[in-house]
Amino acid sequence: MVDEIELLLAERAILRALHEYAHAMDYGREDAWVAVFTDDAVFDVVEVVGGRRVHREEGRGELAAYVANYPKPPHFRKHLVVDPVIDVTGDTAKVAAYWLLLQRDDENGHPIIVAFGHYDDHWIKRDGRWRIARRYAEVEATTY
Repeated sequence: MVDEIELLLAERAILRALHEYAHAMDYGREDAWVAVFTDDAVFDVVEVVGGRRVHREEGRGELAAYVANYPKPPHFRKHLVVDPVIDVTGDTAKVAAYWLLLQRDDENGHPIIVAFGHYDDHWIKRDGRWRIARRYAEVEATTY
């Protein structure tokens, strides 16, 4: 029988890591962002319409290079992870979630939704910490 408290603690740890990912991305904390992934993680982003690959990184080095080139503050952006559904099995988990990218419009300062989509993640617990082993992100709409 699965220990319900252990299951809740695993879900909570994953949820926290999802939020740490977004905060790190938005505030230029590159090391913290990379630390959410396993050393051999794959981050694959594809546009749903047309199937164009936006980017794909494999491993810590490529992830670090990707985030190093991401716009830094004070470029006002917010990544939101919304409605995650977390299914934990032992030391692995599947997480499906919506994501939104909000940005401040440079012309008038108004907030805009720049993009939104869906995450399909595979998580692994290593060294007592939950990390993303594979993130497949679908871009369902974007202004770019």
